[in-house]
Amino acid sequence: MDFLPDKKKFIHLTTSLSRVPVCGEECISSLDPFLLYQELFKNSKRSFLLESGKGPPETARFSIFGESNSKQLNFYRKKAILYENGTLKNEFNNIEEAFRILDFDKNTQHIDYLPHFWGGWVGFVGYEAGALFENINLQTSSNGLPDISFMEVEQLFLYDHQSHKLKFIISGENKIKESDYVAFIGEIKRVWKNVQLALEKINSEGPLKTISKNNPPPTSIKSNLNKNDYMQKVEKAKTYIREGDIYQANLSQKFDTPFDADPLELYRKLRKVNPSPFSGFLKFDKFVLVSSSPERLIKVSGDTIESRPIAGTRPRSKVASEDKALSKELLLNDKERAEHLMLVDLERNDLGRLCKTGSVVVTDFMFLEKYSHVSHIVSNISGSLLPNQNIFDILKATFPGGTITGCPKIRCMEIINELEPVERGPYSGSFGYIGYAPYMDLNIIIRSIIISNGNASFHVGAGIVADSIPEKEYQETLDKAAAMVEALSAEQ
Repeated sequence: MDFLPDKKKFIHLTTSLSRVPVCGEECISSLDPFLLYQELFKNSKRSFLLESGKGPPETARFSIFGESNSKQLNFYRKKAILYENGTLKNEFNNIEEAFRILDFDKNTQHIDYLPHFWGGWVGFVGYEAGALFENINLQTSSNGLPDISFMEVEQLFLYDHQSHKLKFIISGENKIKESDYVAFIGEIKRVWKNVQLALEKINSEGPLKTISKNNPPPTSIKSNLNKNDYMQKVEKAKTYIREGDIYQANLSQKFDTPFDADPLELYRKLRKVNPSPFSGFLKFDKFVLVSSSPERLIKVSGDTIESRPIAGTRPRSKVASEDKALSKELLLNDKERAEHLMLVDLERNDLGRLCKTGSVVVTDFMFLEKYSHVSHIVSNISGSLLPNQNIFDILKATFPGGTITGCPKIRCMEIINELEPVERGPYSGSFGYIGYAPYMDLNIIIRSIIISNGNASFHVGAGIVADSIPEKEYQETLDKAAAMVEALSAEQ
């Protein structure tokens, strides 16, 4: 095993940085991070798996997993609560003050031997948290879930799918000292013994598998809107478009089903049915988030920020010639191209609020990405952050993503609040990590299932524009729902 950094460099870094991570790494070919996460953390109270093993090379390099330390920060609209060891440590009525807990540490910068996330906070920002950043009334939670929840992470595993190196990383508390290095190395060696035992078990016995006795039949998965209800809401959105209120809006429907099986087994099925570059499994005290999202909201690395909007969808076909024809039609379709361009411009404008003048550029424009059940049009936008942008500033400018609200964003959110009968919750929000060092990566929560109080639920939506055909938009939501329905109802 290699240890990074050596003791001399560690001591040198402690003189200028408030946190210095220590890493142990080994090359492990063909590792499935899910299987190792399952072995090590299946019984943890709060844990996470952020997977990027499937997709294009620029988004599918790292998978990150581990469990939380004792701290958790929850936001409930205008109040935030910091818990430690399950008990209340602090309560905040000033939301921006609470967000400062999540800010990048100004005394912790890039580490050359770990040029990626190595510790900080992992969690999600729900859609209705948009009310924290804009003067807008949104529905409140009906199931008691927080608007935002992040768990602090000081130890984690990171697997590099390109180099095949597995890293275990420890980032200690502030005011680290020389003697901590020996303690960190000892802890890494101890944990690695558990890793070796887990890998031996996986290799000899194969992956753990829970027998799901209560997979719900497809007929038990019910929507809160029937076809006519959804089509009427599409027509209402088109009226707002004709009257000049908006240019485009994303309208969703929600599916629910009773669920008392193993959430981790459900995630295994979903990642098999619909592998995606921004997938993940977040386990909190009272709920679980299972996601196979293909879309990034924002990524921050140093002073660079990126967004990766997806807009434009067609179903996949198992017949190669039909699949090729569907993809070609999607890329050439005037409606889809106009909708995508409008949302690229919206994201450029959002990043422009945070970035140096002239630095925001579209690095990739309107290329096709194919997933198990649908194909999408994707673009990538990048800019250079202005100095001293904090987490609240970044989320205020970019959240929620325009691809799942519409344009202009605030008016669309008001119309969504009027037309959709229930709150979205985590759906169309974001989950991912916020580092101690300036690393941040948040997806957009689509193709995702929430498990809470014996129930599994998910939303699916479609972008409505002036010439939308209501029946086709309804069918698009069903195409997007197919992966979740298959995962929830199939024996695999």
